[in-house]
Amino acid sequence: MKGKIIPLKDNLNNTIKEVIKSLLEKGCFDAILVPNRVPSGESFTYLLINDQDFLESCTPLPPIMPIQGARALRNLTRRGKTSLKVLCVMRPCEIRAAIELSKLRQVELENISFMSIDCPGALVTKDYIDKPKDSDILYEEVLDQWTSEHLRPTCNTCVNFSYENTPSDIHIGIIGQQKNHILLLPISDKGNALLGKIDIQCSDEISSWQTNVKEILQKKTDQRNNSFSELQNKTAGAENLDNLFSDCINCHNCMRVCPICYCRQCFFESSDEVRIEAENYFIKAQNKGGIKFPANTILFHLGRISHMALSCVNCGACEDGCPMDVPVAQIFSYIGDTVQKMFDYIPGKDRNEPIPILTYKEDELHEYEDSKGQ
Repeated sequence: MKGKIIPLKDNLNNTIKEVIKSLLEKGCFDAILVPNRVPSGESFTYLLINDQDFLESCTPLPPIMPIQGARALRNLTRRGKTSLKVLCVMRPCEIRAAIELSKLRQVELENISFMSIDCPGALVTKDYIDKPKDSDILYEEVLDQWTSEHLRPTCNTCVNFSYENTPSDIHIGIIGQQKNHILLLPISDKGNALLGKIDIQCSDEISSWQTNVKEILQKKTDQRNNSFSELQNKTAGAENLDNLFSDCINCHNCMRVCPICYCRQCFFESSDEVRIEAENYFIKAQNKGGIKFPANTILFHLGRISHMALSCVNCGACEDGCPMDVPVAQIFSYIGDTVQKMFDYIPGKDRNEPIPILTYKEDELHEYEDSKGQ
């Protein structure tokens, strides 16, 4: 694989915007789905734009991720394919979530192309909102160091922060590049054709960048293994799990911001099955000596993770949206990783690989049984 090293124009975001603008000018796309700073300045949202003037306010790599890009794309295409050719500029985890949603028939990818960017992670949203200007400066430091205690915890342990396992069309490499350059990479045949249309010929060596990516991957893998070892002890047994979720107020905000929670009608919010009569609560309280309210918080989380563990992309949106700072993303990432390894499945890696729970094989999982001595 070869790429194209291009000089920065003022800064990273402006340089990426120039590439996007060229694609619009050449008629490669009818519209761009890209993060934009809100007028008040303290947050970001996704905009679907085809006016180049609006590109001036867009931020292809924003310091926070208040809206997971896959959710924005789901809103755009959930009723079917768009007649417009749209370029989606997203983080790797957002693209992988969109791929998973397409397998669940929640997103239609026809006429959709992806541009991904090396992602150092996202700052905690509520911290950013308190001090947006200071946080913008802090994020510049994150881009240099590629780790920070101010990032979402799952971002520091993310091992899919670059082009591998992310089926984008064009990738922007920024890891280890000189201060005044970025790297353009065609990941697909479509991406190669798109760059050709804007007269970018990819003939530059990328081995130095790949080496830097591997070095960061090793560091993040070590952090991930250490984090998962701690979580293994913290989640062992019903009592430990109950303690981890003890501060949950059952607001379901984690579900609402999660890109993979795909059910249009949630069992835990709409079904009479979970609406227990008052007399039944009295019976439960008498048998146990007391019950905690809100009830069924653990049931909600267990139900949710059993539903989407195979497709969890480790984006951290659930924990970022929790008003009680429950480490829900870290727990889901750990359990999701365990389940995904059982099926040798990386969510969002392959557009054509079905989610294991959507297929049935009469004879499978013997390797897992043998490893457990069963």
